[in-house]
Amino acid sequence: MTVRKKATRLQLPPIVTGEWRGEIVGSADINFGQVVQPGPPRQSVEFTYAILPASLIMPNAAFRWPGIVMIMAPTPMKTEHPDAGVLFEADQLASLSLSLHVTRAQLSDMLPHIEAHRFREFYFALEEKDAEGRWPVRSWGMGTSRL
Repeated sequence: MTVRKKATRLQLPPIVTGEWRGEIVGSADINFGQVVQPGPPRQSVEFTYAILPASLIMPNAAFRWPGIVMIMAPTPMKTEHPDAGVLFEADQLASLSLSLHVTRAQLSDMLPHIEAHRFREFYFALEEKDAEGRWPVRSWGMGTSRL
């Protein structure tokens, strides 16, 4: 007679508001492009963003969520953001995605540091979950030393 053990599911900690921190754990992908938006009038819109693999650490917790950080500059069609970014859970994976909004000038300042792997640690503050199931980011920051 074979005894089957019941599979135990990994219980992930709930996402909490407050001051989080994170660590960049790999190389960034930098993306540039342009797409034509239908009109009238038709409009060609540029886009630039960076994707960085990261581990995200909740306040007062040892658990590290695997995830990505996406740093996006606005297009001319959407220049205002009410939040500094947004955090959301992946549907099928135990991971988080952190999207940070920056100005085009700020992204231009950040790109050489991202490409040189100079950003390692960062922080961000989450607010309460919104009606769309995402957590707005109130503030974020990352620093690097100058050579």
